[in-house]
Amino acid sequence: MTVTQIALGDKCTREGWMTLFAKVPLAELERHWAAIARPKFQWIRRPEYGAAMLRGAVGRTGAVFNVGEASVTRCTVQIETGEIGIAYVLGRNKRHAALAALFDGLMQRDQLTGAGAIIPILASLDECVRKAEREIRTETQQSKVDFFMLGREANGE
Repeated sequence: MTVTQIALGDKCTREGWMTLFAKVPLAELERHWAAIARPKFQWIRRPEYGAAMLRGAVGRTGAVFNVGEASVTRCTVQIETGEIGIAYVLGRNKRHAALAALFDGLMQRDQLTGAGAIIPILASLDECVRKAEREIRTETQQSKVDFFMLGREANGE
């Protein structure tokens, strides 16, 4: 399921838009932030750095093990209409976490009031994220090594 299907499906889910705001590049969030009416807000938790433990499982069925830690920035704001926006962003970027939290609060407000001022932005943000993911997949495919083929060449086949 893509972020678009989660965020823009029949029901616009908070999980979907929070994922989208965390994944989209900061420059794209800044561009949309400059184009909307900015709400008054107060900090509940100013952006701060932390770490999250990454866990994995072999083949998704094996025993769970700790892979390592990743830097995370979190932020919580309350916009003027009372909604509380929360964001967790991978990496150490306080501005990205703050904007993601503000957009989260605005999305909640739009869901309650039916205004829909922020919802059209989701499609643009999602396209940006999907484009970046496609570029990463293309680059990864170009560097793929087929070890099976290397093994046959070594045996003189």
